[in-house]
Amino acid sequence: MFLIFLLLTGCCLISVTQAGGKNDTSSDPCGVTGSWVNELGSGMELTCQADSTSVISGSLSGRYNSAVGHAKDFYKISGRYARSGTKLENCIVGFTVAYNNDVHGNSNSTASFTGNYFSFDDTIYTHWILVYHTQPGNMWLNSNMGKNIFKRQH
Repeated sequence: MFLIFLLLTGCCLISVTQAGGKNDTSSDPCGVTGSWVNELGSGMELTCQADSTSVISGSLSGRYNSAVGHAKDFYKISGRYARSGTKLENCIVGFTVAYNNDVHGNSNSTASFTGNYFSFDDTIYTHWILVYHTQPGNMWLNSNMGKNIFKRQH
């Protein structure tokens, strides 16, 4: 019930282990630390940091490069994870990208991704919502939703 409450309130969670079932919590406490690319060619680099009181949850940080927006620079990633699965071999993730960087400046938009990492295929399956600035009378058209599948880059 606590997990459902966190998801409904917008908290991002993940739970993971490294591919092959090994769980090296000292260097990768959530299993998703590394480089990833989605089906559109967008790339990200993620790092996990376990909470001081628990190895089951923690923070995500990194950088994201959007192939869709033809970004020439990276955007910062900030998020959370919670390990899941009967052996804590998987992970639930949530992270946000604010589209503001040194090359393009402020794009007046953010995207929040939430999804699952599965160790058996070393893949992160996400859904996202992108929101951009509009005037109050146009709020009905300021959001886009979709999904992405991220594969680890070796």
